[in-house]
Amino acid sequence: MSSQANLVSISIFTPKPEHFGAFVDAQVESLPRLGSLSGSLGARFYVAKDGRKAILVSFFESEAILQDFQQSDAFRAHRDQLQALLESNDSGFYTLAYAHGA
Repeated sequence: MSSQANLVSISIFTPKPEHFGAFVDAQVESLPRLGSLSGSLGARFYVAKDGRKAILVSFFESEAILQDFQQSDAFRAHRDQLQALLESNDSGFYTLAYAHGA
C-alpha cells in the first residue's frame, strides 16, 4: 500500500442472511473494475468468519479523488445493485493515526 494513502474509506456491510453469498460474489466481481476506474490507491475486502458481515477498506490519495469516484455513474450503479442485498451499511472516512508492521 502506498504511503500516500492519506484517506481511507471503511464500509461495514451487513447483508441480508439469504443474500450473503450473492453480495460477496457481486463485490468480488465488481471491485477490480471499479478500482481501475476510481483513481483509488487500492482496496481490501474482508468477509467475517461467521458469514454475517463484510468490510471494504479503500485507500485514496485525497478526498477530492474519493468524491469524484462516489459521483461516478459506475459507482452509483454498483451501489444501487447492492442495496437490495443489504440489511445495513455503515461507512466512514479515516486518516492514519498509527501503524505497525504490515
